Amino acid sequence: MTLSAKELSRVLKAELDKGYDVVRVARVAFQLYQDHGVELTPDLDDKLLQLMAMEEGPEFEFSEDELRTFAEELAG
Repeated sequence: MTLSAKELSRVLKAELDKGYDVVRVARVAFQLYQDHGVELTPDLDDKLLQLMAMEEGPEFEFSEDELRTFAEELAG
């Protein structure tokens, strides 16, 4: 099953509902990337890479508000 932007939005919102934790969100993004990497559109591939990079340091982290906006934009 191909991962859609709306599905990524739903997953991201569900993770944020558990509390703001950039490492957890980055690891969920990594798992999605591993599960769906071959079938991802270039745009969705880029979005997941942005989320995964948050674990690499504070300069890559999104704030909670930025993540919520990111999720809303994915939902269309």
